[in-house]
Amino acid sequence: MKGVSIKQLDGIIILDEDGNRIAVKYYTNILENKGDDKNRNSCENNYINNKEHMDNIYDEPYNNLKTVDNQKQFEYNIINKIKKTSSLLNEIEILSSNQYIILSLLINDIYIFIVGDENNNELILYEIMKSIQDSLNSITNNNIGKKQLIDKLDSVYLLLDEIIDNGIVMETNPNVIVNRLYMNEDDIQDLTSLNQAIYSAKDNIIRSLLSGT
Repeated sequence: MKGVSIKQLDGIIILDEDGNRIAVKYYTNILENKGDDKNRNSCENNYINNKEHMDNIYDEPYNNLKTVDNQKQFEYNIINKIKKTSSLLNEIEILSSNQYIILSLLINDIYIFIVGDENNNELILYEIMKSIQDSLNSITNNNIGKKQLIDKLDSVYLLLDEIIDNGIVMETNPNVIVNRLYMNEDDIQDLTSLNQAIYSAKDNIIRSLLSGT
């Protein structure tokens, strides 16, 4: 019997055209259950246009992406590998190796990578990618780009957390994800307003005491 990870994803990586980080989430050291290995489901041939399989992206396992140095080396290699291909704008492509399956998407001046291990179902990874793309379109008014994502970086991370929790898919409906995101932001704004009101009240009381009125 071999340990089988219950996680469905190893990482989400958003980089600019030069390979600089915008937002990254890795899901390592996830609890494993015991069970029989299951063969990865084959992906339907026509669900992604112009997909390209590439072998031997990695010469080493990158220590399972457990450290920042491992992750950055991994990111450096995949960004350089994808730049050597004829990547099409707004087209999801597949990179494969003995260890990982990576879905890549170039949108304007940013790259999105969805990273799964060799046992992941490609259709699930594809659904995650589309969910992220549609959700990012919603919060940027269909203008996904480096500046827009950096300006809304808090929302980007909240959005990713709504989709994936510890490597497990929680939600893929963009409407549900964005609605939850706005609810969280409203809660934060309400809490900020409350704190400001409390601070203002305390300040007024202190001023009154000091002035003797």
